[in-house]
Amino acid sequence: MMSDSPVGGDARTSGSTRAAAPAASEPTAQERRSDIRFLLLAVAVCLVLRFPGFLWPLTPDEAGFLLVARNWTPEPLNPFGFYWVDRPPTLIGLYKAADMLGGSYMPRVFSAALAAVLVVAAHRTSRLIGGQSAARWATVATVALVSNPELSAWAGKGEMLAIPFVMVSCWLSLESLQRPHTWRGLALACGAGTTAVLALGMKQNLVGGLVFGAVVLASSRWSRRLSRPEALGLAGSALAGAALPIVAVGYWAARNGVHLSTLWEMNYAFRSDAFGVITQASMEAPLARAGELSWLFIETGLVAILAMFLVSLRRAALHHRSVTLAVLVMWLVDIIGVVLGGNYWTSYLIPVIPAAALSVALIAGAEGCQGRLMRVIVVVTSLLITYWLVSYTISRTIGDAGPTAYHAGLAIREVAQPDDTILPLYGRADIVEASGLRAPYRYLWSLPARTLDPQLAEMRAVLVSSEAPTWVVEWIPVNFWNIDQGGRLQTLLDTRYVDVGELCGATIWRLREAARPALPVIDCDETWLEIQTH
Repeated sequence: MMSDSPVGGDARTSGSTRAAAPAASEPTAQERRSDIRFLLLAVAVCLVLRFPGFLWPLTPDEAGFLLVARNWTPEPLNPFGFYWVDRPPTLIGLYKAADMLGGSYMPRVFSAALAAVLVVAAHRTSRLIGGQSAARWATVATVALVSNPELSAWAGKGEMLAIPFVMVSCWLSLESLQRPHTWRGLALACGAGTTAVLALGMKQNLVGGLVFGAVVLASSRWSRRLSRPEALGLAGSALAGAALPIVAVGYWAARNGVHLSTLWEMNYAFRSDAFGVITQASMEAPLARAGELSWLFIETGLVAILAMFLVSLRRAALHHRSVTLAVLVMWLVDIIGVVLGGNYWTSYLIPVIPAAALSVALIAGAEGCQGRLMRVIVVVTSLLITYWLVSYTISRTIGDAGPTAYHAGLAIREVAQPDDTILPLYGRADIVEASGLRAPYRYLWSLPARTLDPQLAEMRAVLVSSEAPTWVVEWIPVNFWNIDQGGRLQTLLDTRYVDVGELCGATIWRLREAARPALPVIDCDETWLEIQTH
C-alpha cells in the first residue's frame, strides 16, 4: 500500500524531486467534516478519562514545582532562589502562571489542556503519514495511553507537559516538508524547532521532537526528496526556531543575574552526579521499581506496539522510509532515557507515547496481517483502560487508598501556628504543601539532598540554627541509604526534638521548646474525596 501523504515515499531520481514524491491526497470536504467530528469526540473522551486524576491530591513533584514557583527569587547560583530543583525555568514559569490563574491544581488543568493538544497533533501527524484510517487508529492509541492512570499522565509532571510539544514538533516538521521552497514551509520548520525546544523546557531530556525533525530532514535530503537549497533552508529555519526559547531563557537569566553555567549544571551536569549517587547506594528499591516499570510497559500495551513496529519495520520503511527511521531513533533515544533515569518511576514511560502513536500510524492503516494485528493491539490497549480507570476511581473514592502523606501534612497544619516551619527528611514536598508551612531546608526532593548534601551537613546546620524547623517528618528512616554515618542526625533529633508519635506511616518530631496541641487522630485510609466533602 503506497502512502497518500507526501512524506511517505522517497525518490531517487534525477530531475524534479517534487514530481518523484508521491502526490498529497487532499481530503474532501466530507472527510474534513468527518475528521473534525472524530477529533472533537477524541478530545472529549480524553478529557473525561482524565477526570479521575483530580480525585487525588498533589503528587510530590507537583507540590515541589509549586513551592519553587511560589518562592521564585532568582539568584546568580540558583535560578529559583532558596529552593533547588533540577528543572528548566520554563517549567517553573508555567507553574507560576498556572498558580496565579487558578491556584494549586491549575497545573493539572494545564496538563489536561495539553493532553488535548497532544491528541490533535497526533491525529494531524498521523494523517500526513498514513491517511485517515491510520490517523484514527493512532489517535485512539494516544487517548488510551495518555489516559492510563498507571502512568500518572494525569498529573502536571514535566514529562506530560513536554510530550504535546514533541508531537506538535513532529507535525510541523512533516508539514514543512510539503512546502520546502515556500515561506510557509520555512515558517513551519521554524515552529517545529521552537516546539521541540519548548519540550526540553518542560523536561530537559525530552529530545524526541529534535530527533524526529533532524532524522526526517537528513533522510529526505539523502534520498533526494529535497534539494540542497531546500534542505538548508528548512534546517536554518528550524535552528532559528530552536534558538528562540534558548535566547529567551538566556535573556531572562542575564536580566536576573543568573549564571548560564548554573542553568547547565542544574539541568544536565547534576544528572550525571545524581546517577552516580543512585548506583553507588543500594539498588534494591530502584531495581524493584524497574521490575514494576517493565511489567507496566507490557500491561499498557507499549511493548506490543513496539514489537509490532519492529516486526513491520521493513514494510513501513518501504513506504515511509524517512518517518520510519525517525520513529525508530525516537524509540531508541526514549528507551535509553528510561534506563539512564535511575529511579524508574512510572512517569518514565510517558515520553515514549509520541513514538508509540507514530508507530501505530505507520502500521495500523496497512492492509494484511501486520495492519490487522496493530489494530487489535490498539483495541485491547483501549479496552484495558476501562479496567485501570474503574480500579483507580474505586480505590480513591470508596476504597482504602488514602493519601497518607497528605494526611500527615494536614494533621500538622491543624495544630501548627502560622510562623511554624517544617522539614520532611529527604524530601516530600506534598507534605510541605499540605501543611501550609514553609520549609527552611532548600532540598524538597531526596535525590538533590543525597547528591548535593551527602554528609547532611546543610540539613544538620538548619536543625541547630535559630531557623530550626518546628516540625520534622521522618517519612523516610533517618539512616536510609546509610546516609546518617555516625548517627549524628539521629542524635540531633533525639536531643533537640520530641517524638510526638507516628502518623500515617511517618514519625513526627516537634521542636522541644515549641509547645503545641497533640496531633489529631486521623483515619489514614480516608480518601482525598472524603476529606474534601467534610
